[in-house]
Amino acid sequence: MTEYTIREENGCTFVFGSLPITALVKLTGGDAKNKVMDADLARMAEANFAWGKPEDLERAKDQYRGPAVARIKSSPIAASLDDSAIQWLATGEQGLSSSAIFWTVNAHLKFPDGKDPKHAAYPHDPSDLGRCRKLLEQVPSVWERFAPVMGTLAGPVWAALVENWGDLCATMDREAPDWRDGKGTATETYRLMQEIIAGAQPYEQGR
Repeated sequence: MTEYTIREENGCTFVFGSLPITALVKLTGGDAKNKVMDADLARMAEANFAWGKPEDLERAKDQYRGPAVARIKSSPIAASLDDSAIQWLATGEQGLSSSAIFWTVNAHLKFPDGKDPKHAAYPHDPSDLGRCRKLLEQVPSVWERFAPVMGTLAGPVWAALVENWGDLCATMDREAPDWRDGKGTATETYRLMQEIIAGAQPYEQGR
């Protein structure tokens, strides 16, 4: 039997435990207007899912930011991290590709939840790219090791992306100067990313 707990708090809904997809659809379908899922808030609250209106989500993040940072600081890996890395790990915007960067350049740390630290997911679109860029801006120690590590140890696609990182960032900044706030579109950046990935994938498949 699947067990889960639902908690309503300040306009947000949190789900703790394993929730069947059919139940998730029912929960999010009835009152979904202007509400969005937020994986970062869910992580901060140690929930499986979290959703709500954007303004409610931001207020909830303010509430959970302190406890999330304290939780990372009390973990065994904290001694090996600087403050900026702790802040990002606790409250940063995370996705598969940004997490791949963090854990690949910090391969000496124990990866949480038994996941493979060598998993090298790469960004597929400007949203992914934006999360990677925010990590590199917010954690200088990761930025310092980004090119030498991801460019040589994370596979051909990452090597190609690192080689063209400057052009990708410049294109994105020109197209969507407010990308850090989630504003604008970056169609040319997406096209350039797909060209770089497609050019490197034959080498990736031949590994």
